[in-house]
Amino acid sequence: MSNKVGDLNIPTNKKLNKINFVTAFTKPYRQNGNWDLKNGYTVRPRDMYSQKDEFLYIEEDSEYDDEIPKKPTDKRTTDDLGTCTTALGVVCVIFLPISAILITVGASTPYWYDTAGTHSLGLFQRCDLSTSTCEYIDTFLSTASSDMNFTWKLVTGLTLSGACLLLMAALFSCCYLACKEINFSKASYGMLISVVIMLGAGCALSGTVLMTSYYITNLQTWTLDWSFYTAAVGSGMSFLVFCIYIIYVFLLTFSD
Repeated sequence: MSNKVGDLNIPTNKKLNKINFVTAFTKPYRQNGNWDLKNGYTVRPRDMYSQKDEFLYIEEDSEYDDEIPKKPTDKRTTDDLGTCTTALGVVCVIFLPISAILITVGASTPYWYDTAGTHSLGLFQRCDLSTSTCEYIDTFLSTASSDMNFTWKLVTGLTLSGACLLLMAALFSCCYLACKEINFSKASYGMLISVVIMLGAGCALSGTVLMTSYYITNLQTWTLDWSFYTAAVGSGMSFLVFCIYIIYVFLLTFSD
């Protein structure tokens, strides 16, 4: 019976990723360091192999590197990202909740408009500046025009929706960055979070623009107050965060 590899019935299209030479017949050759045998055991040069325990492994820089399957430890992680890419992710995690908080503060405080020094109006309350008493905005809107009533309710809904979506996206972003392994699932979740940020920023910006437009056309005798500017700054910041987040997810997915 022959011990040659060439005499065995092995399919020619089968790839041998790991070769075991520990046999009674090959042990003397192994001890003598004669690996470049021409008698059927191996025809690959010795410098393509490295000895580990009782097996031979093909070196990473050899032409047979594509035959070796990747190990689980070879997968890309967030630790492999560049400094700039990591910084973009940190910026998003920091400024995304800040923008959501600014929009929430602006929406919940009654200082969107100053009505010639007598009252201050917010999305939910109307306050008397002389007595420091407040009432629900519905009482005031019941006596206002239908256009103002509709605009106020629409801006309120858009602003609150934007704040809720951005807060939810901020929570998901923290969990997203905590996941180290970079794979298809992480890229998909990143795109999903980007869509949520886009919707939140779009709602908040739409409410701000709509209120500004109504002020220019109907309320020029009043004065915009700090609650409006707080919500406007948060809306603009959320849009910038969305742009940065898209760039971050793109670099994370496609960078080597």
